[in-house]
Amino acid sequence: MNSRTWISLLNLVAIVVAFVVLFDLPQYADYAFYGLLGWILVSFVLLYALRVGRTAPAAGGATGRPGAGGAAGAFPLPSTSGSAPPAPVDFCVYCGTSLAPGTASCPACGHAVRPL
Repeated sequence: MNSRTWISLLNLVAIVVAFVVLFDLPQYADYAFYGLLGWILVSFVLLYALRVGRTAPAAGGATGRPGAGGAAGAFPLPSTSGSAPPAPVDFCVYCGTSLAPGTASCPACGHAVRPL
C-alpha cells in the first residue's frame, strides 16, 4: 500500500477513536475533538506534501496510469489547438425537437443549441 492509503486508514482510525472517546469517556470529549481536528490538519499537509513532492518523469516515462507521471500526478490537459469543430447537434436538449445541421437555435422553443 502506498503512503496515501496509510494516511487514509489512519484518518478512519482517528475518527473511530474520537467517537469511542466521545461516547465512552465524555469528560475527554474536548481533547478528542481537538486531537481529531489537529490530526485532520496534519494529514492534509502530509497528503499535499506527498502530491507536490513528486518529480516529473524522465523522457518516455509516461505509463498511461493515473497518478503515474507529472508533477501533480494527473493526466495532461488536452490541447485546444487544432481540435475538431464541435459535433453537429441533431436535436434540442430542451424540448427534443429534431434540428437541421447548422441550426443555431431551436425553432420550437428558441433555446440556443450551440455557442454562437
